[in-house]
Amino acid sequence: MDKIKVGIVGTGGISRAHRSAYEKAGGFELVAVCDIFEDKAIQAAEEWGVPKRHAFTSVEKMLELDEIDTVSVCTYNQAHRDPTVKALEAGKHVFCEKPMAATLEDAIAMVRAAKASGKILQIGIHSTFSSDLQFARKLVDAGVTGDIYYAETCGTRRRGIPGGTFTSKKTAGAGAIVDIGIYNMHNALYVMGYPKPVRVSAITADYLAEQNPRWKDMDVEEFGAAFVRFEDSRVMLFKISWAVHQNSLGGTFFLGKQAGISLGGPIVHIDEMTDQIQKLADSEGLATEVKNAGQSWQQEEMVDVHFSGLPSIDVWEAQMTAFGKAVRINGVSPIPPEGVLTTNMIMDGIFRSQQLGQEVAVDIPEI
Repeated sequence: MDKIKVGIVGTGGISRAHRSAYEKAGGFELVAVCDIFEDKAIQAAEEWGVPKRHAFTSVEKMLELDEIDTVSVCTYNQAHRDPTVKALEAGKHVFCEKPMAATLEDAIAMVRAAKASGKILQIGIHSTFSSDLQFARKLVDAGVTGDIYYAETCGTRRRGIPGGTFTSKKTAGAGAIVDIGIYNMHNALYVMGYPKPVRVSAITADYLAEQNPRWKDMDVEEFGAAFVRFEDSRVMLFKISWAVHQNSLGGTFFLGKQAGISLGGPIVHIDEMTDQIQKLADSEGLATEVKNAGQSWQQEEMVDVHFSGLPSIDVWEAQMTAFGKAVRINGVSPIPPEGVLTTNMIMDGIFRSQQLGQEVAVDIPEI
């Protein structure tokens, strides 16, 4: 395979980010575009150097092109399922923009289609490829933290309600939770190894938007928070906002039986600088600094281990590079869709919990 041939479905703003990332990653060639509006499909084709005859208004017609190897799904949230499933059934690999889907039902259908086809389904959760998250996952996998029993993951926009399709349930399915909350939720689940959720107690709100005439037609949430229990007794607290009367809802951290990790460093809180940590840091080419945390436990000093030298990563380029490598060997998805499905299980629980005003059991689908 010389270059991986790509067809893009949906020519809105996010499609430009996909095209740019393909160019940065290298090894891809955009050969077709599809949009339900013919003028937009033609405009994108002209802008991106795609032959006009390969500007489609029908996904089915575009998928008839044998030369297409992969499909980028850049439609609004509620329209992710159809082109993804059809592309997988046509034997194409799929890179679908986040979230995987706005509903659990759609997400299940997409994962089942990927499994049945044997093709790659990668969801565009680019934060997964950040250097601190990747290193945090390595620390956990290496056993540095011991078993993680509690995690918090938060993201705050004080005033940042978007426009367009994002604020309509018809197109987006939901609000802040599926838009930006998906990053925080997936980051935590990824580091924890995708534990299976069993119960959710949650709240969603749109009180600030209700007070502003600008958002009179908005029918999705601006804020969400959830307390999630997993089948192995672990717990996660999740918080996200588009608009809130607070500068910060908090950060993201993990508490293990042997050590804790704070993202944004990362910083490992541990009794001592073990050889295991040092070897892992050395293998990554990282500098370490040990600081007294100013506390003690049974006369033993508690210290913070700070890591520096984590590389600056273009996460958009990194996710497309990983996707390209997987496509070339027909390997596994760099972000397993079965793992991403866990976010849909939790989000479904969040909205049912808010509707019922109580804790709910999580639906665990058979794939």
